[in-house]
Amino acid sequence: MARMVSGDPRAGERLDWLLRYTTMLRYDDCQRFHFWSGFRAFLLWEMEREYTEEKRRALLSRGGLYYELKEDFSSALDCYTRGGDHAKVSELLIRNAELHPGMGHYAEMEQYYRALPEAEILASPSLMQGMSMLCALSADYDGSEHWYGCLKRFVERCGKEDAAGRQARGRLAWLDISLPQRGVKRLTDTIPAVFQLMTNKGLSLPSFSVTSALPSIMNGGKDFSPWSKKDDLLYHTMRIPVEAVLGRDGVGLADCAIAESKFEKGEDISPRMLPLVQRMNDIRRGGTPDMEFAVSGLLARSQLASGQPADARRTIEVLRECFAERGLTRFLPNMDTMLCRIALHTGDLDEADVWYRVKAPREPMHINILKRYQYFTQAMVELANGKPDSALLTLTPMEPYCTACMRYIDTIHLKMLTAIALYQKRDEAWREPLTAALALAEEYRFIRTVSVYGAAVLPLLDALEWSGNAKWHKRLMADVRAQAAFYPHFLEPRLAPGEELTPTELQILHLLCADKSNAEIAQIMDVKLPTVKTHVSHILDKLDVKRRAEAKTAAKKLHLVQDDL
Repeated sequence: MARMVSGDPRAGERLDWLLRYTTMLRYDDCQRFHFWSGFRAFLLWEMEREYTEEKRRALLSRGGLYYELKEDFSSALDCYTRGGDHAKVSELLIRNAELHPGMGHYAEMEQYYRALPEAEILASPSLMQGMSMLCALSADYDGSEHWYGCLKRFVERCGKEDAAGRQARGRLAWLDISLPQRGVKRLTDTIPAVFQLMTNKGLSLPSFSVTSALPSIMNGGKDFSPWSKKDDLLYHTMRIPVEAVLGRDGVGLADCAIAESKFEKGEDISPRMLPLVQRMNDIRRGGTPDMEFAVSGLLARSQLASGQPADARRTIEVLRECFAERGLTRFLPNMDTMLCRIALHTGDLDEADVWYRVKAPREPMHINILKRYQYFTQAMVELANGKPDSALLTLTPMEPYCTACMRYIDTIHLKMLTAIALYQKRDEAWREPLTAALALAEEYRFIRTVSVYGAAVLPLLDALEWSGNAKWHKRLMADVRAQAAFYPHFLEPRLAPGEELTPTELQILHLLCADKSNAEIAQIMDVKLPTVKTHVSHILDKLDVKRRAEAKTAAKKLHLVQDDL
């Protein structure tokens, strides 16, 4: 990096001298060096003072190129912007718009897209497409439709043989298929029409992602629940045009999709999984890693549902190791999330806690719909830690997205987790979201979308009167009980309801963890010393420990106090 950015072939020698004879650089144990912040600020000030504008721009341009080659597009755009290289900024944004959301960097590039002059966006079909998708991914659906309309008017102004018009028509068709708020009901008409245009060589499309880097096709880039009602018919009529339109992204898609549809309906998919697993080498050679993850994710879910969590874990760990070696890092966050869900099923709450502290999004004020799998898992960890209010805060921003984008499976999960959280709070309002989840699951005959919650939802289902389809409900309850038997402590709070700390006990626990003595606690709380001793005794009993130091460790493990106390 130093040689490339500075243009100095002896940059390595100079860095070696700095490391040997000065303390200007620090080493972060990951083969990366940093200037100390104070010295870095001085060097930037010195650069502004000594460098000409032309020399400074050249330096920033080389820095942008370095970061671009490393696919650190946020840093690259920062360098190009500071260097005034607007052409490179536009070039990167256009290239990003040609990627599907699972591969794009919309979140990192959002501020740069929104800083573009409107006239420049209106002159570029790629940028109009990118702006429409960017707005959709940030849940700004009015903005998304605005830019879609601009692109549509651009197409109408172009002639049929015009090159810009053909490019714009391809991007418009891509948005018709890809925009999350479009749903899938119109795709049975859109995809054959696009297939016909492609056959006649009148259209070319950017790449797609059916999964958006999620371990699912049914609930990936789109929610295909409406198709599941006629999955066998659609498999035979739509397989060829879908695979033709999607190209590499369509290899193995139809077989994986119908297997997942049958899985959600509670069927044994072992006969379908064996041919899919046999096709993995074909998918790896001629398809995409998105489909590899979808197939492996379905296999792991099937193994977990069959009471084989060790096999499910191994399936994901092997794929994760393979993807890490191939540099496919965009899948790793959702793979880690899937491993966290397996840990929750097996009661390994320590592993789940590590994921929660290090990798969970925890950003309720700024939703990123590509992280929804992580949001739901975050809520599960919060429920397992006895924090239903935190779970509700995590879930609430998802509701507008699920409604606007017709996410039926996500809606079922949202309602199920909301019901479990309210039940933990002893709030009788849990019946409403549970009833809504069951009604939606019954409509599509989904079983495992609900039964995956096993022991966590069984007491709620036992207490709820059901007036819907009795045959479906009987199958559902049988599968819920099977999952409860496999994973009896799934989402069970570490502290049972009778062991929850009172508000006063929680305050005293914080003081205890701050190493305050009983006398100091009594003074701060303005209570008598024997009262403090009684509270401390109750706290130790509820945390199942004997010493104050053990209470501090247990409190941190249960997230009852901050880690830095």
